Amino acid sequence: MKRILQTLFTVGLLTQPVMADEDEFEVLEHDIVKLALPLAKVSMKQAIETATKEVAGGKLAGAELSLKGETPVFEITFLADASATEVTVDAVTGKFLKKDAEKPDAAEAEENKQTQKALNESKFTLLQAIDAAMSEAKGGTVVKAEAEVEKGVFKFDVEVVAGDEFKEVAIGSDGKAIKTEVEKAEGQAWIFDRDEAGKAPAGWKFGFTNASSGRASWSVMKDADAPSGPNVLTLSSQSGGGTFNLAMAEKTSYKDVNVRTRIRANTGKEDQGGGLIWRCKDENNYYICRMNPLENNFRVYKVTNGKRQQLQGTEYKAQAGKWYVVRAKMVGNHIMCFIDDKKLLDVTDSEFKDAGMVGLWTKADASSSFDNIAVMTGVVSDRDSAKPAEKAKPKDKDDDDDDGDE
Repeated sequence: MKRILQTLFTVGLLTQPVMADEDEFEVLEHDIVKLALPLAKVSMKQAIETATKEVAGGKLAGAELSLKGETPVFEITFLADASATEVTVDAVTGKFLKKDAEKPDAAEAEENKQTQKALNESKFTLLQAIDAAMSEAKGGTVVKAEAEVEKGVFKFDVEVVAGDEFKEVAIGSDGKAIKTEVEKAEGQAWIFDRDEAGKAPAGWKFGFTNASSGRASWSVMKDADAPSGPNVLTLSSQSGGGTFNLAMAEKTSYKDVNVRTRIRANTGKEDQGGGLIWRCKDENNYYICRMNPLENNFRVYKVTNGKRQQLQGTEYKAQAGKWYVVRAKMVGNHIMCFIDDKKLLDVTDSEFKDAGMVGLWTKADASSSFDNIAVMTGVVSDRDSAKPAEKAKPKDKDDDDDDGDE
């Protein structure tokens, strides 16, 4: 279940657009829902009925429509004390697919406890909130519903889609509508599922830093293991040495930036994995953060006139063949880099001060796949002041760099 939205709703009915939470990529979520919704044949309430039969106890806390590969699914969350169970139901057939016990960290466990306590005390349920939201929105299809406690206030957030319009309806614990807002999804997203397989995606250009031998090939490919939708963007590379392979989104220009992708390292004997670039002027000037399963580390660099310099790095054990969400955020000179929403790197640098393109990156013979990319303007959030989840260290003279460059 995606992280619960953190927008605080106040009493009153408004129709002005609502912006996404500062670290939520609603533009990406909306694109995925637009693909899934026409394929879905059962309602959220029908899926919840199926899911409830698979869970012994626990409080219904959330449900949302998404894609798993080419299959539209409902992911339904039940809480039991600090733990959470997610049940996946096929949105075409209505059949139960799987049940997973989630492993929350300390903050998530505390949030689960507060939400379940509020659900126990509430006389109103998530199912009733769905009905109330449908009545308030006056038509459409419910694609997401969540119970949450924010700053001591308990409510239900229900997302309704009617045509191309996404509405969020906040329902109080008494069953009354608190606020209805039209969601404005800021930023840009690329899901590649509308692109033709076997070809490079439209709107992207490709470049190479320190190109020496063996150029790389970027193309959209069908992938049964794609987390969402049938297609991914895949790089097949036989580059050698210190060659960096770049895919740059042409119509992007962000100074303060928040960008994320999902990456899977496929093959590579010299290098594996890859990551994100931002404030990119061209193939020789940009910031980059990348993960490398061969080296078990996660690093952030700047590349200036083709020369790479490490700004910070940390140990991180990743596996080839497994999907990870990598995110980079830069506001002013403050850089933060995340894997699976855990901040691992936090450093400052002022080399590139102007807006630039965002994109994707691998090195040498690292061949990788990318499923969905999203970007929006970076803004300061409460989480920015949190310490990295793992201790990061700066580059020093004795630290091995994977290409021998400083």
